[in-house]
Amino acid sequence: MSTVPAVVAAIDFGTAYSGYAFSFRHELLEKPPKINTCNWLAGSQSLISLKTPSVVLLKPDRTFHSFGYEAENKYGQLTEDKQHKGWLYFKRFKMVLHKNKSLTRTTTIKDVNDEEMPAKTIFTMAIQYLKGHLMETVMKRVDAIEENQVRWVVTLPAIWDEGAKQFMMEAAIDAGIDRKQLMFALEPEAASIYCNNVPVGIKSYSDKEPRPFILEPGTQYMVLDIGGGTADITVHEVQAGEKLREIHHVTGGAWGGTKVDDAFYQFLAKIFGNNVLTALKDESLEDYLRLFRDFETKKRTITPDMEEDVTITLPFLLMDIFRNETQEKLSDTIKQTRFAKTVKYKNGKLKVKAHIFKDFFDGALQGIVTHIDDIMKSFPEDSISIILLVGGFSESNMVLKKIRELFPDKKVITPADPGLAVLKGAVLFGYTPTVVSSRISRYTIGLEVNVPFIDHLHRYEHKFERPDGKAMCQHIFESLVQKGEHVCAGHKKENTYTPSEVDAITGIGIYQSTSQNPVYTTEKTCSKIGTIVLRKPNGGWSKDAQIHAAVEFGGTQFDVALTDDCLDETYRHSYDFLTN
Repeated sequence: MSTVPAVVAAIDFGTAYSGYAFSFRHELLEKPPKINTCNWLAGSQSLISLKTPSVVLLKPDRTFHSFGYEAENKYGQLTEDKQHKGWLYFKRFKMVLHKNKSLTRTTTIKDVNDEEMPAKTIFTMAIQYLKGHLMETVMKRVDAIEENQVRWVVTLPAIWDEGAKQFMMEAAIDAGIDRKQLMFALEPEAASIYCNNVPVGIKSYSDKEPRPFILEPGTQYMVLDIGGGTADITVHEVQAGEKLREIHHVTGGAWGGTKVDDAFYQFLAKIFGNNVLTALKDESLEDYLRLFRDFETKKRTITPDMEEDVTITLPFLLMDIFRNETQEKLSDTIKQTRFAKTVKYKNGKLKVKAHIFKDFFDGALQGIVTHIDDIMKSFPEDSISIILLVGGFSESNMVLKKIRELFPDKKVITPADPGLAVLKGAVLFGYTPTVVSSRISRYTIGLEVNVPFIDHLHRYEHKFERPDGKAMCQHIFESLVQKGEHVCAGHKKENTYTPSEVDAITGIGIYQSTSQNPVYTTEKTCSKIGTIVLRKPNGGWSKDAQIHAAVEFGGTQFDVALTDDCLDETYRHSYDFLTN
């Protein structure tokens, strides 16, 4: 990707919301760079949003119908008219890739009615839609542009493993993006890059506007990227020439804004019952979505100091279903729950005490602050004085107040549009992908190889003889990079291997370990994460055949180039972290 693209286009495919941004080459050279985004219309409510829901709607024949607000509104109308039978409605499916140890190319996901589809098909449809919508927007700005002039950047949570990254890569390729024009940006890195290129500010939860602040070279700061599904936390250092260096490997978990949504659902389930909420979703998804959109508005506006009750408007159909199911009055039912003194029902509305509403944030906030604290303890007390807060969920004053309370000696920095920081930063990363000079390996990564057996050094249970009678030791962990090691972008580890017939079938195993110095791949700290796939020459390899492997680290994705003297060629991207 050495050529400078005419357009850099980024797709941020989120758990709850998705969007895109792009910039023409001349716009990226402006100070600050100009980055274009899309305004999405939420439908009948005339709500303008900078992102659209990550929702896919399929027709009864299982072909694509729509994405985002259009899909929400269409399916809502179908359920209202009792015509939704056979239609498939998928939402929040990105989380299937989070820490999924059994992820394969054939992994399936369920829609709201438990109908199954291959996960990759749904991801591909979503990316294809966003790609097409983006190109339509670009074409409104120029007379003509070839797709080979566009560099595509897809954002990924930094805590994802190589299998999830490969899954997204293959889905993007299936969506029509050329592999040579595709790259990934890690979400907290993209946000960090953006904040080093645009004005940012110190913000208190009581401030209306951020106060300007500049990240100077030498500054070490924590990046806290909180989206809908996950929170990614890492630490960066600003270097000369607007470059960044990772000084603590990324960590995180499922503590995004949807965890608050889940807590709200559990609250409703305790009052109405799961069966009533399910019936509402089945009979009128439009009402169901309106209920949660109303909650989303309240979630974004509630403040830590709020004392007045929070009002939640209930759909009429919800009340009808509740009465038919229970034969009770809602006010009487509430009195029998633990919310008897904190929740009141009157005239189609719930009045919820502010502290109950704030409790919905507890699960997400606890996970976030615990990990911040753990990372802070691994650094000298005053070395990290700044927390950079980005991502859609970071716009919540509840998040800001909690972080400021628990870390009062830290400056909390936020850009003007934290919900778009990742997306816009991904565009900048696509233009200058070497801006991140080094990253830290979360694991020791290596290959499983055979070596000559040495008495009193190797385990006898791993000893075997080759056909020529030479004693060998198998299951040796040949480390390529150690856990905690600083790896420069583009760093390569090269070695030469003698291929075997078994290698042609199984490939060379790629392993990771939580230990710094594993000896055997059979140790408890080790796990197989993938394979390097070899191309077997016609007739097989000669006895003295050699394959030169150049494994590349330090980027956003594992890569390897193999040179086979029998094939007399070099081939790249020959790895597999997924199974069929």
